[in-house]
Amino acid sequence: MLVLVVLTAGGELRAQPCPAGTPSDSVGCTAVARQASEQGLVFHPSAPPLSAFRFGIGGFYDAVDPQVMLGYKFRLPQLSLDARYGLGAGWSLGAHLNSMFVTSELLVGGSFAQSLGPWSYELKASVGLYVGKLGQFGFDVLLLAPEYRPELTVGYDLGSIALSLRGSMILMGSEHVTVGDVSGGLDNSRLFVGHSEMLFVENAMQNGSVWYFGLGLMTTRAYYAFWVMFPDSPALYTYPRMVAGYEF
Repeated sequence: MLVLVVLTAGGELRAQPCPAGTPSDSVGCTAVARQASEQGLVFHPSAPPLSAFRFGIGGFYDAVDPQVMLGYKFRLPQLSLDARYGLGAGWSLGAHLNSMFVTSELLVGGSFAQSLGPWSYELKASVGLYVGKLGQFGFDVLLLAPEYRPELTVGYDLGSIALSLRGSMILMGSEHVTVGDVSGGLDNSRLFVGHSEMLFVENAMQNGSVWYFGLGLMTTRAYYAFWVMFPDSPALYTYPRMVAGYEF
C-alpha cells in the first residue's frame, strides 16, 4: 500500500495510506512506499500486487573468530540471490540462495506484510535444503539436511531509505552425512541450530532499482557455520554477518 505524508491538526507530520489508484509520482508518496507496493523490496516488508517481481544479487561475509576455527583465518564470502513474487493482498512468495561452493542454502517460502503508517511488519516461513560439500584437500564429505526458517521483520520508512530489522530462527532436521563410502547422521544434531538478528538498509533509487547493505549477528551451532571442522559439535557460536548488494 502506498503511503502519503500529511499534516495533522497539530502540525505534526504523519504518514497515511494513499488512496487506491494514486499515481506513483504523487507528491507525498515516498520512494520506499511506492516500491514496496509496486515491485516490492527484498528485505523491507512489502505488499506488491499479483505477478510483481523483484530480484536481488549480493553477498555476505561471516566474520568467524579464527580462534574458534582453530587458527583457520581464510573464509570466502558467499554469493546471495533473493527474489520476491507478489500474490496480492499482502502476500508474497520468496526465494533465497546463498553459496560459497562448500556450503549452500536454498530456501523458498511465503510471507504476509502490512504497513501501519511509516511502520510495517512481515511474517515469513521458508523451507529448503542445506548442502555442505567438499571434495578437495583430502576431504570427501557431503552433508545434506532439510532447513526450516520462520522470520519476523519490522520496517520503518524514511522516505528514500527503508530500515528493516529481521529476526530469524534456523531449524534443521535429519542431517545426513556421507564421508567416502560411509554414511550416517550427526551424533549431536539438534532441530534448533541457531538464530540471527539483522538490520538491513535499502536505498530506493529513482530508476526503480535498490542498493542495500546490512549488519547483524549470527548465533549458530558449529555444524551450521563451519561443518567440515566440527561436524557433530552441539556448541553455539556468535559471529557478525555483513551483507551488501543490488536489487533490480
